[in-house]
Amino acid sequence: MEILDGSGSSLYMTCHRPVPNVQGMDIYGDWAFVLHDTGVCAVYDLITRSPNPLSVFPLGSYNSGKPTRDYLNHANSCMFGAVHWEDNPIPLLYVTVGAGIGCDEDGYFYRCAVENIQQREDGSFFAQTIQTICYKPEGQLPPGIVQPCWGSPCFLVDNDNGYFYLFSARYRTKRGCVPEGKENAYILTKLPLPNLAQGGMIHLRPEDILDQFVVPSDVLFTQGGTIYGEKLYYTFGYPKGGYPLQILVFDLTSKTLCAQVENLTESFRGEEIECCGIYRNRLLCNTCDGSIFALEEGSLPL
Repeated sequence: MEILDGSGSSLYMTCHRPVPNVQGMDIYGDWAFVLHDTGVCAVYDLITRSPNPLSVFPLGSYNSGKPTRDYLNHANSCMFGAVHWEDNPIPLLYVTVGAGIGCDEDGYFYRCAVENIQQREDGSFFAQTIQTICYKPEGQLPPGIVQPCWGSPCFLVDNDNGYFYLFSARYRTKRGCVPEGKENAYILTKLPLPNLAQGGMIHLRPEDILDQFVVPSDVLFTQGGTIYGEKLYYTFGYPKGGYPLQILVFDLTSKTLCAQVENLTESFRGEEIECCGIYRNRLLCNTCDGSIFALEEGSLPL
C-alpha cells in the first residue's frame, strides 16, 4: 500500500448552504450536486465557482424522519450512474439514504434511492425517485462470504462494468466499537446492478452476492465515496471529534487497499470531510461546512 501526502490540498470553492449539514456530493459535467441531511440538493457551477447555488430542490427520497428517525434521509453519499431515465441527459443519481442501524421488512434502513434529476427550461432542477434498492440480510451466504455489514452500508456504482458495491465495516468505525482483541476491517461486496425494469423496490439478498473482499484497516469515521475506473475512493474523519481526515483508495481489480492519503486535516482547515467526486482528473471533496477542496493534481492514482 502506498502512503500519500495530502497536505498540498487546497480550497476549490465555498458554497452558500441553503440549509445546514452538508453530506453527499457527486459531479456531472461542470456541476456539483451537493446533498444535505434530509435529502435537499443544491447545484453549484464548478467553472464560475459562484458560492450561490444554481438551484435548490428536494430529492424524491426527501425524508425528515417519518415514520421514525430510522428513515430520515441522511444523504450520506451519492454517485451518478451511467443509466439514463428515458431521454434525460442527466444520468440517474444513486443516493445512500437512511439513518437507523437496523432493519425493517425490506432490509437495512440504509438503502439506495435511485433519483432521476431533471432540469427545467428556466434552469431549475427537480427530482423523482425511480427505484429503491435494499439489502436484506436473510438467507444463506455463499461460501467464503461474510455478512456485508452491521446495518450501515454505502451504495456505490461501478459504471464501467455494470456492478453495484456495498461498502461497510466489520464494526462501527468510532473508537470503542471494536471488541477488545479484535481488529476492524472494511468489507467491499459486489452485487449485480439492478435493472430499472425489475420494479420500484428491489431486495438484494446474500444469494445475490457475486464477490467480496475484506481489508483490515484502523482508519476511522466513515463518510462517503465514489468509484472511478477500477478504483474506489472513500473519505474518513471528523477533526472536531479528534478523528484526522484521511482517504483510502481500493483497487477493485486486485481487490486490495492500494493507497492511503494522510495529512489532510490542516489543508482542509479542520472542516469535516463528507464525500468526493472526480472533476477534470482531480478528486474534489466537500465538507459539512459547505466548502469544496481539491487534492493536488497528480497526487492520487486515478
